[in-house]
Amino acid sequence: MSRSGSSAGHGTSDGDGARFAQLVSWLDAHADALLDDPANNLIGVGIGKKSAGPLSDESPFCITDFVEKKLPEKTVKAQGIPLFAAAAASVTGIGRPRDLPFEIDLVETGARFKAQPGLKVPESQRGLHGGMPPTLDLQKRFRVLRAGLGITNPQRAYPHTLSVGTLGFFVIDDQGRQYLVSNNHVIAAENAGKKGDAIVQPGTLDLTASELALMSTPAKLNAQLKIASLSGWIDIQFHGPTGIPFNDVDCAAAELAVAELAAAKRDVTEIARIGLGGNLRGVATPFAVDPVTGQVAGSTRVYKAGRTTGWTEGDVTQLAVVTDVTYGAGLARFRNQIGIQASQRALQEKTPSILEQIPVSAAQLSLPLDGRGARIRASVKSNERAQVPSRVNVEIDGHHVTIPIEAVDDYAEYKAY
Repeated sequence: MSRSGSSAGHGTSDGDGARFAQLVSWLDAHADALLDDPANNLIGVGIGKKSAGPLSDESPFCITDFVEKKLPEKTVKAQGIPLFAAAAASVTGIGRPRDLPFEIDLVETGARFKAQPGLKVPESQRGLHGGMPPTLDLQKRFRVLRAGLGITNPQRAYPHTLSVGTLGFFVIDDQGRQYLVSNNHVIAAENAGKKGDAIVQPGTLDLTASELALMSTPAKLNAQLKIASLSGWIDIQFHGPTGIPFNDVDCAAAELAVAELAAAKRDVTEIARIGLGGNLRGVATPFAVDPVTGQVAGSTRVYKAGRTTGWTEGDVTQLAVVTDVTYGAGLARFRNQIGIQASQRALQEKTPSILEQIPVSAAQLSLPLDGRGARIRASVKSNERAQVPSRVNVEIDGHHVTIPIEAVDDYAEYKAY
């Protein structure tokens, strides 16, 4: 692997900040060219640390390349795969990889990135999929709603297909209407949802055989389990014959059916916050380097509560990731994503098929930031890298709804996964 011939500025906060900005600009200019060339065999590219550890460590910022499997340099050359250093130098217009003005690193993912489909299976295969409930069981029916619970949009599929995904967090618009936020691919069917679709909890894959028998039609299911109505979503833009558009978020919102179903109310007790919540501390500028420490502002420790995996923890190891994600409807390119490495405990407990490096949509994550604020980019319609506004813009029912950050619910410290 080629290394940069220059590390000017490393060791000083000003130098680290300048280097980070340089790498962001380089990604903006060249990430597409790297990913568009299948000969490069790349899964994604982003900004990390040369140590491949958390962004809080002391090693220099570098360009990180995601590959399915690391191979010896001899094998790579024998198979005719360009070294990442050579590919990076080529798109930059530099003749020799050693002349690149930054360091590079390779991270093995184990597989290409795929959107978790919310587990959709034929009804006849119920029980064969979905896995055992985790220690923090979010697969059952809850009297009141909390982030991390299993939900789904079963319309036009139930009862022949059973499905489940995860409730991400809650928001309130300027008119006081309350919404749950999840992924487009979970509750808006990858752009195929319809306004007013009933969202139910638990997901239909988590129902018992007797419950399925009692709620054998969509009408019966909705009458018993409806918690919200699909209100709007940000379309996922897929690769097409005319080009490869960028996506920033995989996001959809559904208005809570509080007036229709008392069980749709949210749990705001202290008990609900144990393992399932936290307090939103504010808003931080994304990708900002602290001028005093030279590190990315805030803590790199993150956690999530999800229907399938329960409680998991990890560290942010990459920012500004650009990658292609596979959906049922096609391939979609995402930018401004976040790479997370699971904690060592999680790595020991998981199966080898689980990715150690996971770029996640901005709709899926908020960062607890050491008392200085939390990054909220979840449902941001105009997601500019330079600044996160103090208000979140969401498109609901064809209208842009502006949500003050202070109105975002305490439960926002979850990724909808």
